Amino acid sequence: MSDGIIVAIGGWGATVVAAVVAAWAALRARRKLDGDVSIFDVWVCEGADLLAEPETDVQLLNAIVPDRPLLDIAVRNDGDRKGLVRRLKVELKGALYVPPIDSPSVVRMPVPVSEPGVMSERRIGPSGSYAINFPLLEGSYGKTVNLEIDPGDVDRFALSLVAKDAARGREFYQVRLFLEGGKGRKVRRQTMSEPMMVPAYGPPSWESPAEIKEYISQIANRVRELAPQGLAEVAVIFNGSFYPHAIGMEEYVSFYENKLKVLATALRACLKHSAHEDRIRGWIDEVERDLTETEQLRRHAADLRATGRHP
Repeated sequence: MSDGIIVAIGGWGATVVAAVVAAWAALRARRKLDGDVSIFDVWVCEGADLLAEPETDVQLLNAIVPDRPLLDIAVRNDGDRKGLVRRLKVELKGALYVPPIDSPSVVRMPVPVSEPGVMSERRIGPSGSYAINFPLLEGSYGKTVNLEIDPGDVDRFALSLVAKDAARGREFYQVRLFLEGGKGRKVRRQTMSEPMMVPAYGPPSWESPAEIKEYISQIANRVRELAPQGLAEVAVIFNGSFYPHAIGMEEYVSFYENKLKVLATALRACLKHSAHEDRIRGWIDEVERDLTETEQLRRHAADLRATGRHP
């Protein structure tokens, strides 16, 4: 074979190789062209406030559930093609139950009472909208959706979090939002938010110092009624535990004080991602105001003993 033929064949082979390399590079470039959806912002807000925004299409937000925490979510597509979100998922952690304080009972026990004890075990138990229903238990809960975000665009939607067995005004939990996206059934990308503390159902509720003061007086009156028959067996019962009559009023105030401290801590944790800080700060101010009155409640209990209303 002549050198000329060899050169010709070599040149043709180089052309083929160059064409293959170019095609491969173009294929890789095309594969890079895709949606790249990320969570731009997430706020915890009230459904009524979102529905009241100007130019809101209420029909697009019909999945909002009243009195449940609502995530106002903004997402951004930094890719070169439509970004697809196929599934919303929330991860629940750190459920907190702030129980109501029972009306106390003063009873005569079958044996003398010298220290506190437990009576029984108790459970301290936009462009669219979506709702996820789940039990108030730690775990991951999801919902299939079909969202498309154009390249370079930002979208916004609302997600109601519905803990089905939550006690109104009594419970909080920590939640993290996940967005899963990609083409087809296989999830290719996942983006997530920071953990957020939210009230589970409606605004928080708690007893007023005036209510607690009345309950303390009821304890004293009932103990005095039972005194003629002997005091060794008399106990004060509330929230699943019993206490000797001699410390029942003070323990009742301490339980109330600790409840308010837990409630204030939970509300402060809710502040970070709340779209309505003033509302939560107002609740915190109310709780802290009631906390300052616990010493007056203790003085009230001491006065009842000093005046003989409580033996």
